[in-house]
Amino acid sequence: MMVVKRILFFSVLTSCVLSAIDLRINGANTGGFWVFTDTALQYKEHFEDKLKLNGTYGDLSLRTVFFTWFPSLPASLVESLTYVDYTIAYRKTPVNIQYGRFYTTFGRGLCLNQYLDEDFRVDNSLSGIKTEIEIYKSKFTMLIGKPRNIFFEENKYKIKNDLTDQIGGVNLDVGLIPKTALGGRYVRINTRNDLDPSAFTELYGGNLGASLGPFEAYGEYAMQKGCYPVYGGRLSGKGYLTTASFSIPRLGIVGQYMDFDSLGFPYGATYRYNEPPNPIKAGIGVTRGVDEKGYGGTITFTPIDILSGEASHNRLFTHDKNAGVYETVGKLIGHPNDRMEILAQTEYIIRDKIEAIVLSGQTVSYKKQEVKPMLELTYDLGSFYVEASFEMGRYTVEALALKSTYMDQDVSIAVGKPEFMVLTLKYGWRDRTPYWLIDKITREKSWPLVELSWDISNRHNLRILAGAMRGGVICTGGVCRFEVPFKGIRLTMTSLF
Repeated sequence: MMVVKRILFFSVLTSCVLSAIDLRINGANTGGFWVFTDTALQYKEHFEDKLKLNGTYGDLSLRTVFFTWFPSLPASLVESLTYVDYTIAYRKTPVNIQYGRFYTTFGRGLCLNQYLDEDFRVDNSLSGIKTEIEIYKSKFTMLIGKPRNIFFEENKYKIKNDLTDQIGGVNLDVGLIPKTALGGRYVRINTRNDLDPSAFTELYGGNLGASLGPFEAYGEYAMQKGCYPVYGGRLSGKGYLTTASFSIPRLGIVGQYMDFDSLGFPYGATYRYNEPPNPIKAGIGVTRGVDEKGYGGTITFTPIDILSGEASHNRLFTHDKNAGVYETVGKLIGHPNDRMEILAQTEYIIRDKIEAIVLSGQTVSYKKQEVKPMLELTYDLGSFYVEASFEMGRYTVEALALKSTYMDQDVSIAVGKPEFMVLTLKYGWRDRTPYWLIDKITREKSWPLVELSWDISNRHNLRILAGAMRGGVICTGGVCRFEVPFKGIRLTMTSLF
């Protein structure tokens, strides 16, 4: 198999080189170098670089990714991560064939969602072959491959899944009926932990959507059939998602409801091959499709030309309501004139038994209430702009018989000229640190920061950051990680060519 891969790779590469006059190449490179200066990390370093090269020759294309990450500790070199990915693609209507590394989502992700989020450093991909046929306004997809789920947490890149797992699936999206979306899918997952060949896991389902004037509606349903890991026994799960929207000039309304019961796979793991949607705007999840039920609603409005706003209320909780997230967000954006923008926003969030802390030698889930108002002003002076913001967070934490409140505040100002240089100064501080939360939020009470973003040219950008960041739990799309507090210097260079 390895020999075949190399032959295919070099055959495409050689044919392109021989006909270089028809070859188009582009790419991008992002490199980062961090130096930690706090006492705990003792001037340790973090280096990572990602180079992307894309070549196109007629109906053929070759995409490659070269990634390297090295921490500075000699003992941690075994945890370094280096890989080279490639994708050979042939596309000529109505066929699209990809061989190598690729990403894919079936429907809204209830059955399969292998995706890339470079900002959050999540890279969930498949290595294999994917074939798509588009005909009669419909698309049929067939794939098979081995997944690789890379996740960044606590300043380390980690491969979370078993690389021997195998995923195969088919998906059909039908667009024959105007203003109607109809789809169906089937996914089969084989793992080394399957007790016998008949113990594989399968996910299947379908979706239906329609639009009529200002109204749109969508629904998706999925089922899982598999086995409980290690001990065996039949595992059955199901889940569904519904959304509806209404949109007219100056007003938009969106609502959604979801219910997932033992749908997330793998069961009991910290990663997923299917990643169902999440209604919480802050990205906080509960069990990521294993035991979740929730709803959300958002209203956007523009009563007058110089004012727009948004209000949303969302909830996500376990079926027994023992744990969950409650969220209410309000936002107003005003434009008093062509040069000025004012943003005012308030978030109210309750996290109930989502996170845990160690107290007296035992791990205890706690309840955290957050109130976070924010005000931001941007003014365009023509040759440059000024942006100033103030954000405050009031946090109340309860665990066992303990209850404490503390407050975080941040003020920042940015001055710069678009497409040339932006200088940002930021200062954050905390009024107090409850003694029993020191291990969770650290003893630090201030975080000064300065950042310079310099567009050396229209293809090269250099970012220099020096100072401190408070860290904490950050989330997106139901996936959360702990961001280690940072004190030091970061350099990031991005190039396009």
